[in-house]
Amino acid sequence: MFQFREKCYTKEQKVGKIGVSALRGEGTSLIFFSVHPSAGRVYRKPFLLALQPPLVNLGETVTLECRSEIMFDTFILTSHKNGTIKDSFELSAEHYHGGSQANFSIGPVTPDDAGTYTCYGSLNHSPYEWSESSGPIDINITGLYKIPTLSALMGPGVMSGENMTLTCFSDLQFDMFHLSREGVPEGHELPSVQNNNGTFQANFLLGPVVQAGNYRCYGSFRNSSHLWSTPTDPLYILVTVNLLVTTFLTLTLL
Repeated sequence: MFQFREKCYTKEQKVGKIGVSALRGEGTSLIFFSVHPSAGRVYRKPFLLALQPPLVNLGETVTLECRSEIMFDTFILTSHKNGTIKDSFELSAEHYHGGSQANFSIGPVTPDDAGTYTCYGSLNHSPYEWSESSGPIDINITGLYKIPTLSALMGPGVMSGENMTLTCFSDLQFDMFHLSREGVPEGHELPSVQNNNGTFQANFLLGPVVQAGNYRCYGSFRNSSHLWSTPTDPLYILVTVNLLVTTFLTLTLL
C-alpha cells in the first residue's frame, strides 16, 4: 500500500496535452504520468473497489483496491473531473494465488482529491497496452460547507411496506441534496427547491421498502458536485413489522 501524498517530493515540469508530472516520494516508485491507453485494450477489465465508504471526510484517508484475475505487472489509477482525466497514478502489482492487485491509499484528502476514479492493468512487456477500464467509483469529500438539517415529516418510525418522507433543508443555496444510509450513498439525490421563507430543501420519498438505519443528508453545488457539506446528525429510522399481518400470513401457511 502506498499513499499518494508524501511530505517530501520533487516535482518535474508538466508536458503534453494531459500533462506529465512526476511526484516521487523519497525511496518510492510512485509516478504521475500522462494517460495514453492503448486503443486495443486487449485485456479484461480489472475490478475497483473502495475499502472504506466512498464518502470521505476532509482530512481522512480512503483506500482504493484494483484487483484482477490476470497477473498484471502494473496497475494504473486515473482520476477524473467533469468528464476529463485529471491525474493518473501507477503502482507495481502484488501477485497472489489466482490474480494480482494494488492498493492505492489517498489521503489525507483535500478537495482536489474528489472525483471519479477508474483503474487499468498492464504488463511489463507491453506497458502501453492497457486493459479495459474498470467500473468507476465516485469519491465525494464531505465537510466543506455548513451542515443542513434532516427531519422525518411523520416521525422517525415507519411500518414495513409503507412510505415515509425525509426532508433535508438549509439556509445555504445548495443546488443538490444527497441522502446516505449508514455512511453509504443510497443513490438518492434531488435538486433543491426554494421555500417562501428563503430556505432550500428537498423531500426524499422512501418506500414501500424502507431500510432501517442511520440516515444523513448533505448539500452540494452544481459546479463542484463531488464536494459535499458536513453531514447532518444521524437520524435513525425504525422500521416495525405489522404483527397482525405477520400472524395472518403465518396461519395461512400452516
